[in-house]
Amino acid sequence: MKNNIRVFAVMGICSLAASLAAAGPAADSLKAGAFGRLGVISAPESPAPSLSAPADGSPADFDLRGIFGRPRRISPVARQQRGGAALYSVILAPLANIYLKPDAFFTTAKGTKVYVSGNEATNCPDGGNTCKDREKSFVILTTDKNETFFVRGMEIAVMQPIYNGSKTVVIDGEKYTLRLYANTSVPGNSKLEIKSPAGIAFACTLQKLGDAAAQKGVDIALAKNYKLAYGNEVTQGPGGAKFTAKLLVYMIMYPVEGNINYFIFNPEELTPGGSSFPSFEPGYGFRLDGGALEIYKL
Repeated sequence: MKNNIRVFAVMGICSLAASLAAAGPAADSLKAGAFGRLGVISAPESPAPSLSAPADGSPADFDLRGIFGRPRRISPVARQQRGGAALYSVILAPLANIYLKPDAFFTTAKGTKVYVSGNEATNCPDGGNTCKDREKSFVILTTDKNETFFVRGMEIAVMQPIYNGSKTVVIDGEKYTLRLYANTSVPGNSKLEIKSPAGIAFACTLQKLGDAAAQKGVDIALAKNYKLAYGNEVTQGPGGAKFTAKLLVYMIMYPVEGNINYFIFNPEELTPGGSSFPSFEPGYGFRLDGGALEIYKL
């Protein structure tokens, strides 16, 4: 089975920053679907409006994914021998989706805590795979009642005078409007703002939001330092975004450096003898032993 590692553009995890689309100031409302407890994958799709992206090369096609870097895909090499003793043995199940509840949240008037995080879908808004990667980024709001809301990054980007996006979600009967204010000179200072009728409910730079999510990971020191996270794949289609049953491993560079923020792979696709990734930590092998991800030196 082909096992691709994707380098996603965000994650310190805030994979919310995407390219801008001329969505205009109108804000559509979303109703939340119950996600159940984290790790249980049965979330109804959230409705998403139909957007017409501008033609490539036009000013309105400016790509904000440079805030976090650009994705690239690399393939593993299966190894014939199991390898040596594990340097790390990480039991994955307890880590499932805890990145969705970082120390970045706001509280509704009715007392519901709403956590702010993000991730990327593995496919395109139409359900296919021919779009640009910038169309895949989402802000994810998760309540302490385990409701989940997906908001596509391209819908909420603001960069005057060209872009003035926004999106409104309804939580506890209250309307919360999300906007992402782009800072192209210092991308990490781009700010996510969530406003309620009473005023600003949440405001945070992407750098701080990414750091908060990364703190939920397990420290892994290889040639570089990482936070290891684990969570359900996000997919999208004409009806919106949802989690799937597939669980993925995220290796988040921490602190973030350069244009690459994190690598992602499906641990179930590692070969029994172990796998290595020549373009990602080539001196180390990865294998799955029961429910534990083992990393060993080659």
